Amino acid sequence: MSMTRRALMRLSRTLGGPSLMRMLAPLVLLAVAATILFAMANGDTPEEHAMSLLQRMQPARLLAEITNSATEILLLVSLMMVGVYLTLHIGLRPLRRLSRLAGDIGPATIDARLPVESAPREVAPLVEAFNAALDRLETGLRAQRDFSANAAHELRTPLATLRAQVESLLEPGERQAASEEFERLGRLIAQLLALAEAEGGALGADTRFDLVALSQDVASDMASFILSSGRTLSFDSAVQALSLDGQAGLVETALRNLLENAVRHTPPGAEILVAVTADGVVRVSDDGPGVSTQIRDRVFERFNRGNPSGAGAGLGLSIVRQIMERHGGAARLASVERGACFELDFRPQGHRCDQSVAPVPAGGNRTAM
Repeated sequence: MSMTRRALMRLSRTLGGPSLMRMLAPLVLLAVAATILFAMANGDTPEEHAMSLLQRMQPARLLAEITNSATEILLLVSLMMVGVYLTLHIGLRPLRRLSRLAGDIGPATIDARLPVESAPREVAPLVEAFNAALDRLETGLRAQRDFSANAAHELRTPLATLRAQVESLLEPGERQAASEEFERLGRLIAQLLALAEAEGGALGADTRFDLVALSQDVASDMASFILSSGRTLSFDSAVQALSLDGQAGLVETALRNLLENAVRHTPPGAEILVAVTADGVVRVSDDGPGVSTQIRDRVFERFNRGNPSGAGAGLGLSIVRQIMERHGGAARLASVERGACFELDFRPQGHRCDQSVAPVPAGGNRTAM
């Protein structure tokens, strides 16, 4: 699909169909014209009453009457159009409110419904049908989430048992390959559980947490794993604390996925940096080979792997995107001269982002893990 066609489709969705004002304008003009013709046909003076209907309706006489009454006709049309506009503006106010409520419904708020009692009587059937469609979507979505979570959870125990049995039967030289495959399956199961949790994040309650402290804790927890892989890890923050409303557990999962992604796609000796800006952006950057231009646009899609032969399942960055959408933010790949830089941007969301203490001097909070 060409860019021009996509732009036209977006424009048509924005503008919608013909406006009610445009549809009612001919009716108003027709009503005014009918009123004028009716008045001229009946006549106002004794001379006009003495004339026949055909004489009263002669084109020359009608044109002269309309010309003489042009000011009154324009005033009448204007008043009627203003009345129609005000009626539509006031009458459609409940629809505008319903549109705003419908626009706020998403995967994280799939249980929300439009209030039928606030809709005009003529639109109530449409609102009820919309709510019924949401009921069906919610049922299917929750069934899918429950299936993914239950399947991943039930696979953990048999996988651990199978791994122990297989490794006990293999020769020492063959255990390494089997262990790597079991590790890959274990990561896939963990990612499926994280994905189900991210998609069903609306079931949890938002709490107040410190983004700086959470980011530093995650970096500290993963420091031993990153350092043992031959990479280095640093942490930097422009502020000492930054309070957000959300689910800290999901944000921690997103940050861990970005760090694991950085380890998998950088060579030993690479430097990984976790940085928090003063306006609520967490950056995970590295000085590795970066992301190829062929997959930059698809990097957050499910099962999209930068290295097809790698150990990843292609779910980590998709989970990151789901978590950020749950928090009303955005996950993106920033353009940098060297390496890769992934950003967790909490600024677009409706939650408050409060800087609880004064910012630290630039570069004054960078530490090596």
